[in-house]
Formats: sequence, structure tokens, C-alpha cells
Amino acid sequence: MLTIRPFRNEDPPRILDLWRKTQLRPDGFVSQLPLSLNQLQVQMLGLPMTDNRSMMLAFYEDTPIGYVHTTLAPTDDGHALDPKTGQICFLCVDPEYHDAVGAAVALIHAGESYLSAQGAQTIYGGSPSPSAPFYTGFYSGGEAVGILHSDKITCDAFRKANYQVHQKTTCFCFDLRNYSPSVSLETIAYYAELVIEISESPEAKTWWEGCIQANGIWFDAVAHLVQTNRPVARLRTRVSYPDTENILAMYGGTWCASLMELRTHPDFAADGIKRYLLEEVVRYLETQNHVVQIEAQTAEDSPLFTLLRSQSWQKRDSGTVFIKNINGT
Repeated sequence: MLTIRPFRNEDPPRILDLWRKTQLRPDGFVSQLPLSLNQLQVQMLGLPMTDNRSMMLAFYEDTPIGYVHTTLAPTDDGHALDPKTGQICFLCVDPEYHDAVGAAVALIHAGESYLSAQGAQTIYGGSPSPSAPFYTGFYSGGEAVGILHSDKITCDAFRKANYQVHQKTTCFCFDLRNYSPSVSLETIAYYAELVIEISESPEAKTWWEGCIQANGIWFDAVAHLVQTNRPVARLRTRVSYPDTENILAMYGGTWCASLMELRTHPDFAADGIKRYLLEEVVRYLETQNHVVQIEAQTAEDSPLFTLLRSQSWQKRDSGTVFIKNINGT
């Protein structure tokens, strides 16, 4: 018999075991890195928006077979939680369970019940960007946006639970071990017009950003006009710092960088500026001894997606952010 209950303090080892059983590796890409107890505590369970009741485990008799993690989304200004909007951030079910999709649907409904009790009227299946609070650098390697299509059980479960497509995502990857700096007339022209300033630990502008940026190594690369020092573009990046040998081994003793967000001033949205900024970020990461892989999980309607596709970054997977209205409208 399948039963579902809220998270208990003794559950982290069970969650880690389920995480290991459901690692996704499409086309050789490590979509879920192994977690340690410390990482689970610091990067997921220890964040201010985490409520033990928002995490649930499914059991078949006494065996844990599934896990769901939900939360409320941030308000538009990012200074609080929005009780009207929920998100099912992560869902996994043991693929060897005889009715994995059915168990996943049951976990979705359990998550919906919790979120609706908080006042949620709209629920996302998979976090939309930039509201993804957990699992950055561990699910898909980049920002944990949406549900990867290689996770067929979870995608099928959201469809069966009557969720609709809200947003399409793509997971890109770039191997720095094959990197060779490029020089073009365009690069030379922008080198004369722009200066790139890279700053670590950028100031969080909102409460939500502060929560998200509490872990990992974050930096901003900002393009300024040489003549006026006016900022015209910014690319935010996060470097995940693994603390277990098995994670280091998966990247040959190295770390992974995740491109998080690209912003440009409307008056300076030329593709050349974005390409130049990206090239400078890649060049900077190449000088960091531990980083050999850069990844990005990004919505297909975002400036970052357009940029990476134009630069022929390797596509490793795609995904979907699902959505469902539960207020009867």
C-alpha cells in the first residue's frame, strides 16, 4: 500500500538514496549530481523558505519510493513569499517501483494540497526562472528550471495530473577543456568601446536573491561603456563547490559553473555586446583552476537561450515548466 507523509528529521538519508536511484544521465550528461548530507542541509533544507511540511516522502509498505519538494514562489518584488503562487520544485520516484507514474501523481496531489492550504491558486510543475530556489548546480547542472524531458516519469505524471505547458527550457553545456579564445574584428571593436568588470559576491537586491545567493560562489560580469562608465549588460554566474570526492571525480577533480541570468539595457541589446560579454566570462572561468565545465538551464524565451544557441553551445537536454490553476478558473 502506498502512503505519503511529511518530512521528518530522520529522512535525509532516505532522500539521498532516492536521489542516487533517480540520477538522470541523458547522452552521458550528469543531470543530477550526487548530494551529501551537508549539501542537502545547507543548500535545500536550511534555506528560509523551506518548511518541513512542504517536503513529502512516499512509501510502499516500509520502503521509501518517492520524494516531492514544494515551496511558495516569491512576490514580484522579491521581498516575500507569494501565498497565491506555489511551485513543485523537485519530484523523484524510484524507477523500479511498479507504478512509478502513479506514485508521482500521488506526490503531486500531496504537494498541491499543502500549497493550496497556504493559499496557492496557481502551481508550477518545475520552478520557473528566476524563481528556482533549490538544487542549482545539482539538477541539470545549472539553474533548476522546469522538468527535464529525460525524466519521463515526472513529465508523464504532470501531464496526467492535468498540468499544461507554461515554458520550454533547454540545457546547454560548454567544455572549457576544449576552449580556445577567439579573436574577431567585432571583438576588437567592443574591446575599445567596453570594459568588463567582474565582481564576486554581488549584492542581493531582494530578500529572495539573498536566500538564493547564500550558497555557492557567485559573480557578476558587467559591461560598461568606456567613455561614460555606464553599465549596459550583465551576466550572472554561479560556481558550485562540491564537498564530496564522488562529485569531484565526476568532473575529474573540478567544479562546474552555471550561467544564471543575462540582462542588457534596451538601448544596448545588440547581439555583439552579448557575445563579447559571454566570451569574457568564459575567458575568466578558464583561468579558474577548478572549473572545466559551464552549464546553463534556461527558458527558451530568454536572452541567454538566444545567445547560447547562436554560439553553438552543446544542447544536452530540454525541459518543460508546467502550470496548473487550482482555483477553478
